[in-house]
Amino acid sequence: MRVSTLPWELERSAPREVQLTAGGRVLVLLGWLLMAGALPAGGALFAEARRQSNAALDLDQRGVAATALVDRVWRDKGDGKPAYAAIHFDANGTRIEGAPRMQLAAWRQLRAGSTLRVRYLPENPRRWVVDGARRRQLPFWVALVVSSTLVAFGQLCMAAVRRQRTLLRDGRPARATVTSVKKHQGSHGSHTEMAYEFRPFGGGTTTGKAAVSKPPSVGTTISIVYDSERPTRNRPYPFSLVAVHRES
Repeated sequence: MRVSTLPWELERSAPREVQLTAGGRVLVLLGWLLMAGALPAGGALFAEARRQSNAALDLDQRGVAATALVDRVWRDKGDGKPAYAAIHFDANGTRIEGAPRMQLAAWRQLRAGSTLRVRYLPENPRRWVVDGARRRQLPFWVALVVSSTLVAFGQLCMAAVRRQRTLLRDGRPARATVTSVKKHQGSHGSHTEMAYEFRPFGGGTTTGKAAVSKPPSVGTTISIVYDSERPTRNRPYPFSLVAVHRES
């Protein structure tokens, strides 16, 4: 279908009154939730990292030394082929068994019947560690990375809405002609991209591209909105996140 005139709402002089669409409201809510959850998530991860660090320190300082017997050794088939050793030891008459993941250098020295030094808490022998075992402990920096990432994604959501709001509020409308429609296949699936060109108010020709779910045919005239000071900043109309406010 060819568009001969611009939508009536775009004929309004800027700045236009703009409101969020349903998609825009969802994205704003998501942005606020991500940023609001950054501090609790970071705090919870930091607390867990501190708990694990204190537990490891407690074992190092108060742990009782014992000798464990290696029952068998093996390597997994997963990424990196992690090394394990099945062991058991006696803690005040209680048999404790386990299969800790080992550092490869220490694991290579082991055979069935070998012995290992372990440390366990006297009040809770099931909390133990093997000398040379690979200790899995949450790094403190994970809390900062997760918190910062949540804030960053929240800000990206807000920025996407803000860009569309500013362009629709202050931009200049124009008619554009679709010049090509191409389907692209990527690692995250396929999408269709539409290219178009238009003549801004100052003259010349400017181009634009946009991903579309239902692409028009080449040669179709569409409505777009562009930044009068930077015409290369443009997008097809209607927008997904904001719309011109309709007076009741």
